[in-house]
Parts: sequence; C-alpha cells; structure tokens
Amino acid sequence: MSKKKRFFFHFRKSTGELTLHWNKQCIPIKNVDCKVPLETKWNNQQPRVVLRGFAKSIKIDNNKTALII
Repeated sequence: MSKKKRFFFHFRKSTGELTLHWNKQCIPIKNVDCKVPLETKWNNQQPRVVLRGFAKSIKIDNNKTALII
C-alpha cells in the first residue's frame, strides 16, 4: 500500500494558471478532479490561499487535468 503524501494547489496570478505542488515539483495544470478531502490554508504572503490535502497518487492527462486520488 502506497503512503499518502501532502499536495496543494493554488492560482498563480503572475502566469494566470493553476499550479499543483506534489513530490517537490511545481506542475502547471488547467483543471483539478480531486477525489480526496481538501482543506484551505491561509498565508500572510503570496500565495494567500492554497487548497491542500493528502493523496496516494496524482495523474495528469494531456489536457493538463490533474486527477488526485
């Protein structure tokens, strides 16, 4: 059984895209299909708000949609 890892995603205003942070990588994405619970995290500096959770795996298709399981 694979161990769950922390992930988070947020909107990057400078590039106008979503970024997914997973396994020490910052991945630009267009859409999110999240199958796990999320929580909000507020920061005092940018990014102001991120959505985060724990996942066993993340798959990204050709349309840059991230499936979070």
